[in-house]
Amino acid sequence: MCTITRSAASANTRRLLVEEGGFLYDSDAYDDDLPYCRTIAGRQHLVLPYAFDTNDMHFQHTNRFRGADFADYVIDAFDWLVREGERSPKMLSVGLHLRMIGRPGRMGALDRILRHVARPGVAWVAPRADIARHWLATVPAGD
Repeated sequence: MCTITRSAASANTRRLLVEEGGFLYDSDAYDDDLPYCRTIAGRQHLVLPYAFDTNDMHFQHTNRFRGADFADYVIDAFDWLVREGERSPKMLSVGLHLRMIGRPGRMGALDRILRHVARPGVAWVAPRADIARHWLATVPAGD
């Protein structure tokens, strides 16, 4: 199980998640690009940071982006991280919400993004739970 709150986490959120147990990770962080572990209440807890710049929430309450603008931005971010990823691991978090990207004028952007990033041998496209399991299995926990 994972969690992400609809607003800012409290100072107690992560501790409560660890105490409750059963949570694979949380995404209540915007402070990094890669997953990391923290010792919370004496136990290791995985954080998968979230991103706002590559998030379709830019469509809400604004006409700031056309679908093509969003696709261009996400593809540019992806291409940059692919180049950086030749030297060290990288992760691109893309926030998608049905009520935002699922609109007819925006679906083409998602199609274009997926066709670009899902090319064979370029990147692993995975849900956050799979990323969390992979990270926990392959990266030594640290604090």
